[in-house]
Amino acid sequence: MNMKKYFEQGMLALLERKGIDSITVAEIIEEVGSCKGTFYKHYIDKYHLCCQSLHNYIYGGIPEESKNWEELIMQCLAVFEKHDKVILHAFDSEDINSPKNYFNRLLAEFFVRNCGGEPDAAMNTLAIRLYCANVTDLILRWLSGGCKESRPEVFHLISAVMPQAIFKIFLTPVGVSAV
Repeated sequence: MNMKKYFEQGMLALLERKGIDSITVAEIIEEVGSCKGTFYKHYIDKYHLCCQSLHNYIYGGIPEESKNWEELIMQCLAVFEKHDKVILHAFDSEDINSPKNYFNRLLAEFFVRNCGGEPDAAMNTLAIRLYCANVTDLILRWLSGGCKESRPEVFHLISAVMPQAIFKIFLTPVGVSAV
């Protein structure tokens, strides 16, 4: 196994026990049995390693060929429910490079790519990013509450908080007037 896999699996093992902000690079190195130089050869910081770990070991359970917003969210909910501790611990940081912000960007990119193409105005991009951040927060509340609501109920809530501006731009069928 190459060192990147050891680091990624080590990060996931640490995330089972504690949050990303309380994990240090020294702990990661100790968990893996490596050295600082090898860590920095592959990763910029612990957030970069965490994002790569999630991408390779958890997000892989979410098919990239999701056809629409509902399918993507339902798949995220299913995968996140299986890995609830890791997701909650990985997403407990507000750092700009955090896995939570990385996931928000992935959601926004999917939304724009699959729900209507590139938005014309910067405001629409901001609205989409804010909406995706709210989606992530709703998913985290669901996970931290023990996933008591069904996935369809969570998706219904996620849909209910979609701003009208985004709905009008991206989800109104062609030829139908958005009121």
